[in-house]
Formats: sequence, structure tokens, C-alpha cells
Amino acid sequence: MNKLMVSFFIALMLVGCSSNNSMTSDGDHVESTPEQSAETVLPSPTLPPSAEPLPTPSKQKTEAYLDTEKLKTNFGFADAEGRNILVTGHEKGLDQEMAQLNEAIGDQGNVLKVKFNKWQDGTENSNGREMAHNFVNLAGYLFTVEEASATPDETYYLTDQTDFKVDALLPIESLEGQEALSTVEESVRQRIVDTKKREIQKIWKLADLSTDRQLYLVQFVRLDQNMLFSLVWKEKDEFTFMDYPAVIQGDEYSVWRVDDGGEVMPEMFSILFAADTSEGPLLGLNWWGSEGVNTFFLKGEGDSFKEMDIQYGRYTSPL
Repeated sequence: MNKLMVSFFIALMLVGCSSNNSMTSDGDHVESTPEQSAETVLPSPTLPPSAEPLPTPSKQKTEAYLDTEKLKTNFGFADAEGRNILVTGHEKGLDQEMAQLNEAIGDQGNVLKVKFNKWQDGTENSNGREMAHNFVNLAGYLFTVEEASATPDETYYLTDQTDFKVDALLPIESLEGQEALSTVEESVRQRIVDTKKREIQKIWKLADLSTDRQLYLVQFVRLDQNMLFSLVWKEKDEFTFMDYPAVIQGDEYSVWRVDDGGEVMPEMFSILFAADTSEGPLLGLNWWGSEGVNTFFLKGEGDSFKEMDIQYGRYTSPL
């Protein structure tokens, strides 16, 4: 074979090789696409009948947790018709911040869509009570309830839906009256006595939050001038306590709150919401007294609760 024929065959081989692979201008190797290659594409291997396919990420179960770092202090209450919510406790000039809030959560975890309306100036006709009957006379940020309706005079926590995962909310079934007393198991009572080393005067179940979570209110027997009541969260066999000790100093009728008579009752408490966090439960609670209602968040940490800085108060003293 002469040199010309050898050169010809070498050229054909080089052309064949370059048809399946190319180089970018940067010198990176690029594999050819099926349209560019004449090679046969083998079918994907199939799983044997006994093998189960792996779940896709979209079908894998993920836990929904509330991020407490994103919670801010934005509270309000509803008017008599449940059509509007007034956020109080802030100065004027926060319209841009308020416009970001689009959900109101309260009254046992009920979630409402809301839209910022305007700043409402107060009037000289206000009697100072943060109640529905004085709604139009109070200064604050006015929100419109866009769907359903709010519960009149109830407190609501306003938030941005991107900061508050509603999937983390727990279902709440509140108990009242005799039912709250009669549904407390003796094993629960004894466990609390053994833990606190103190006898119980009265105990109530405030709510069932799922099949294995309950919230109790416990007032312990008085020891000299020392008083104690606790909110107790039971989850399966674990108990988490928020203790409220007090020492009587002269006035036995104003121990924890003004004119409380030195006792607590289920009627004094209502649940704003309950939710899961990565560290434990989070409770939003209302504590009603003779002169007003305090709203506060309790965050579970181990076997006790910690009161967060997110708090709110409304003056509601009867006229």
C-alpha cells in the first residue's frame, strides 16, 4: 500500500472518532447527545418483581416545625362583627411592616387570611378598654378579615405565612366545666404529686391536643403562705411543667392576679394555639383576670416550659 492510501485511511479514522465526541472552546469534553450519535441506546434496567422503588423526595414524609426565631410581637383583637382585627401596642409609622402580615391565628388555632387596611387614629370617645365595644375609638393598625370571620373580642396573633408554618399547628379540643374535672385519670394526678412532692387541691384537663397530648391546669395545696399552680403538658409518658409560685403578702384575694381570690380556674385560660417546634411544644395562651387579659407564649425545653418575650396585654376592666 502506498503512502497516499495510508494517509487516506488515517484521515477516515480521525473523522469517525470526532463524530462521537467534541471539545468546547474551553477545552472541556462534551458527550454527544443521542441525536448526534449513531450508537445504540440500551434500555434502562428494570427492577425485579420483589424490589420496591425508592420514594421520590416529594413523597417522603417531612416533619413540620415552627421556627420560633421568626416570631414577632404582633397581636390584635376582633371587632363585634368579626370582620376586622385591630393590632395595638405599636406606634404609628409601621405601615410597610404591617403590610407583610397576611394571617391571623387564634381562638384554638383557627387560621384566618387577613389584609392590612390602614392605620386607625383613636378618638376622644375612647374609654381605654381594648374591647369590641370600643374598637372604633382605639388607635392601631386595622386589618380586614378576607375569609370566614374572626371570633368577636378574641385575641389574634398576626404573622406572615412564610414565617409561620400552619402545618405545625396541633388540633385542639378544649374541655369545660364538669367534663374538665371528671376526665383526669388517677395515674396522671399521682404522677404530678410524685413529681412535685406536693398534694393537689384541684386539677382540670384544659384540652386534648391529639391522642397522646393533653394540657392540664393544677392548683396545689397551700403551704403556709406559699401558693403554687402549674400548667402541665402531658405527651405520652412525659410531663412538662410551667410553674407559677406565689407568696401571700397581706392580701389573700390578689395572689397571682388582682382579685383572683387566691385560686385559679379553667375559665381564666384559653388556648390561642399549640404547635410543634424542633425543641418541643409551643403554646400560645390567654390568661384572663378581673382587669384584663394577658397573652403569652410558652416554649417547651425538656421537662419545663420557658416563657418567651413575645407577650401582649389588653385592659378590659368592666365599666
